[in-house]
Amino acid sequence: MNEIARQKNISKKKMVLFTFLPLVILLVSLELIARVVEIWLPPMVTDIGLGFTEDSRLFISDPYDSRYLITHPNKTVAFQNQRFLKNKPSGTLRIFFLGGSSVNYVNYELPNLSERLREKLKPKYRNVEIINCGGLSYGTHRLVLIAREIVNYEPDLVMIYSAHNEFEEIEQLHLARIQSTRLQKILYSSAVMRFIRDRIATYQISQLEKEHNRRMLAQSLPDAGKGWNHVFTPEEIAERMEKYKNNLNEIIQLCKEKNIKIVIATVPSNYIKPNLIGKSAEEYEQVFQLIREEKYKEAYELGRKIIRETSPRHQSSDLENNIVRELAEINNIPLADVLSAVEQAEPHHIPGETLFNDHCHLNPEGNKIMIHTFEEKIIQALSE
Repeated sequence: MNEIARQKNISKKKMVLFTFLPLVILLVSLELIARVVEIWLPPMVTDIGLGFTEDSRLFISDPYDSRYLITHPNKTVAFQNQRFLKNKPSGTLRIFFLGGSSVNYVNYELPNLSERLREKLKPKYRNVEIINCGGLSYGTHRLVLIAREIVNYEPDLVMIYSAHNEFEEIEQLHLARIQSTRLQKILYSSAVMRFIRDRIATYQISQLEKEHNRRMLAQSLPDAGKGWNHVFTPEEIAERMEKYKNNLNEIIQLCKEKNIKIVIATVPSNYIKPNLIGKSAEEYEQVFQLIREEKYKEAYELGRKIIRETSPRHQSSDLENNIVRELAEINNIPLADVLSAVEQAEPHHIPGETLFNDHCHLNPEGNKIMIHTFEEKIIQALSE
């Protein structure tokens, strides 16, 4: 009887083995095929958690030279590729520039700024490094995490230019699915899962591009709210602005604790072609009418009121800029008043007449104004 039982157990094991063996062979084959495909079709750069997790790092050691730090490969989807020495060389002024896409896109101006600062500050500094920490769609929720990291890299000064992304970042947080980041890391260690992920992402990107092109070609008021599912109440807007203030203040205090100089800036946005939807877009027709009547001061005041109160908001407003001014005064730190500089440079003193590419990003001439405004305050900060 024991022999019969043993034979039955062996048979059951064989049955299980032969049942699942084809499936295992299939999965292994698919994985091998997917890895071969990745040789010709590399997987997309993916930042799991989108920078919201506490263990997220913007910089890592250069695998080819451990003396240097480089932008984490997963972060290059949102950040400029940077490289600098871990240990700051003597005679070097090291500056980090914190912000969103407006900082990311101004990267071409930073070498010229470095050279001008070096000339103005020699012989004290033989070299000036400006490290671009501008992340696409990054607001202060994630910039706080970056600030906690960079204060350990021997900065002499931190520049802060951030006000456009406070509401968009809430959408980013929803998309990040923080609770499942560990599972995502496990799943995406598989080439098959990466292939599936990338195909889905490619389709979604194509749909977004079609929608963007449709809006650009539309003759009516643009519907920029396709990706926005939540309309914030006045209470939620106030809460978001309080968090914005707290985040900026935390960055400032982190720097102060390490004796790092700070320059914080106001952030202008386009009042001629704002990014508005629904009722706010309809109300803004009054602003356009006032401009047509050449009542520029009245138009600007009304435009500021509408953008300040709109929900959701895709660009900076007086709410954000008043917080920036308040924090600069309370903490006695230099304020780079980019908003006022842009206002003064526009023909009728309305931001957006000549100095913007879109609703929030300055054009090359506007970026020069922004950088020169920072430059003056950097000199001031270092002399205090």
